[in-house]
Amino acid sequence: MQAGFLIVTSLVLNNLAAGYGDGPLAAMGVAVRIAQVPEFLVMGVTLGVLPLLAYAYGKGDRQRLTAALRASAITVGGIALIFSVTVYLFREQVFTAFVSDRSVLAIGVTIITAQLTAMIANGFTGLITSLFQATGRALPATVMSLTQGILFIPIVLLGKLWFGLSGIIWALTVTECIVFGVGLVMWLASRRAIDRGLAAGSPERAEEMLEA
Repeated sequence: MQAGFLIVTSLVLNNLAAGYGDGPLAAMGVAVRIAQVPEFLVMGVTLGVLPLLAYAYGKGDRQRLTAALRASAITVGGIALIFSVTVYLFREQVFTAFVSDRSVLAIGVTIITAQLTAMIANGFTGLITSLFQATGRALPATVMSLTQGILFIPIVLLGKLWFGLSGIIWALTVTECIVFGVGLVMWLASRRAIDRGLAAGSPERAEEMLEA
């Protein structure tokens, strides 16, 4: 679902930006591709930690579960911070490496800022989704994935209607922040159930959770 959402997002943003001329379209295309580099790295972290979370939860090892979540969150934040700062400091060189028209730079900085902010929210959303999957909570995990796809289309269309190009640029950021908020609410609502699952952990259950 997440991979499909990335494809749909790119197609929709590029098609809508095309209505505002070649400059915004070129800037949008470059910004989306730049933001996808750390986004895929972050996705690798959030998916890669899933077996560790599942095993720690199944075994009832709260310390390992907490440590894995903390390390993953720090890694996600670190990737996002380092990449965002680097791109911002060298934004002119980055954009001119893709497009020769320097007039694209001004709108490009705004677009890449919106894309990178959305990437940060998406990274932590992915980590929450992995936690739900690791603890056997399929419904919240599915809700997280579906909410991204369901919210984005109306938000970007309304953004275009109300704010024009700016609405298109920030639509993904708004969507990701809302989904992240939804994830936090569901995580808070699931904490007691997760605690009960940890209390019932055992080595045998850990192997079952890892296999599942």
